[in-house]
Amino acid sequence: MARRFRVNRKQYRWYVMDIDEKQIEQIVEMVLERLSPPDQEISPDRSFGKEDGVFREMEDAIHAAVTAQKQLVGLSLATREKIIQGIRDVCWNNREEYGRMELEETDIGAKEGTVLKLEVACGVPGLEDLTPEVFTGDRGITVIERIPVGVIASINAVTNAAPSIVSNAILMLAGGNTVVNNPHPKTKVISARVVRDINQVVADCGGPPNCVNTIENPDIPSAQHLMTHPQINLIAVTGGHRVVEFATQTGKRVIAGGPGNPPVVVDETADLDNAAQCIVRGASLSHCTPCSSEKEIFVVKTVADQLKDLLKTYGAFELTAEQGSDLIKEIFKEIRPGRGPSVINMDYIGKPPQVILKRAIGLEIPPDTKIAILETDKEHPLIWTEQIMPILPFVRCQDADEAMDMGVAAEQGMRHTIVFHSNDLRNLTRMASIADASQFIKNGSSIAGLGVEGEGFKSLHIATGGEGLTRSRTFTLVRRCILTDDFRYRFGSS
Repeated sequence: MARRFRVNRKQYRWYVMDIDEKQIEQIVEMVLERLSPPDQEISPDRSFGKEDGVFREMEDAIHAAVTAQKQLVGLSLATREKIIQGIRDVCWNNREEYGRMELEETDIGAKEGTVLKLEVACGVPGLEDLTPEVFTGDRGITVIERIPVGVIASINAVTNAAPSIVSNAILMLAGGNTVVNNPHPKTKVISARVVRDINQVVADCGGPPNCVNTIENPDIPSAQHLMTHPQINLIAVTGGHRVVEFATQTGKRVIAGGPGNPPVVVDETADLDNAAQCIVRGASLSHCTPCSSEKEIFVVKTVADQLKDLLKTYGAFELTAEQGSDLIKEIFKEIRPGRGPSVINMDYIGKPPQVILKRAIGLEIPPDTKIAILETDKEHPLIWTEQIMPILPFVRCQDADEAMDMGVAAEQGMRHTIVFHSNDLRNLTRMASIADASQFIKNGSSIAGLGVEGEGFKSLHIATGGEGLTRSRTFTLVRRCILTDDFRYRFGSS
């Protein structure tokens, strides 16, 4: 039986004031043409006159997402799976262009790093991560299922715009949710482009419009409006302490990918050649903008010179003490005493080492340099600040125990990432017991935590509140459904 479609014309005129009667009729006809059997597709809600997910006002973006979520959960799982695959395909096919656009807009990071992160985003878990659990016995059957949260707010950092939107779209829509993004203002163009592409493919696969939304001009007030809105059921936030703190004060459930200051520790038993390659590879990814990238090096003094030489072999440039002293005067706006973060000069974040050193101290370095290292004492501000740039402090330690203790101290309880290179089982065991981090990477690069150079599912974000690396089930609720006494699958019983 065909379904009936009604347009509230008064409401429609409120949002689309310049459309005449003939245009309205054409729109209605187009809507009716897209209708199909209820278990396959839904009829889009045009009440906002928008289908691409990019709105002028945050309130409209939220209401559209609420409508879309109700429609999305009415689709079959087969259609939802088709939608997820469509998002993977369109974003994979556009990853090079997204990488280029993001770099042009932000001037932060590197195109190849963003492309790698987009490849990870396209491979994050979908519906396969939401398999229900079933228990049967004498008293019946119990099914534990993952159900939608509803509408999710996503606050995205300037260092990870397109990959965050793609990753979250897959993870959140897989669970039957919709999402409203508040990207960093410096990423509004690339964010809008990705949102439009995703909504187009969702529609092509039989889904509702406006499953993934954003606004044209995001700012702090729009982020606060989004996070405090009563129709937002969960907040996913990546960024610094302030935005995470605001999110947690809303009283809503928060999945927070807070800041990190990952140390890499190298003891005397490590494969130093592998350690050097891993450090350079991880710390140079998008010019050290990922929160999980190696940010400081602690090495046992007996192998420090050898590690330093190998780092330089693989693309590190060593600064002198004098150059380092001049540098920190420029890359820090304020240096605070003690073991706590100083204030970084944000003009330098995510820039290549060549740009940083030329701009800050007039130093020309080889064009193939990937990171810069500076040997420091244990109290240097570079150690205690997540500087988000490829300038790594290099610290000699008396022994493995001191190196491990310094690494844990430098991580500052952020519960993010710790990297350790060692072939000593006792040291590996001790570090595992004191590393209070969401991921502890042994004898590999920090990139292994993304699921690229290590086993396990792919993920871009670490929820430092204890949830760990985000996956589809992170953005769901758990429902326990029980049928007592019946469905007791016991062969031979009556």
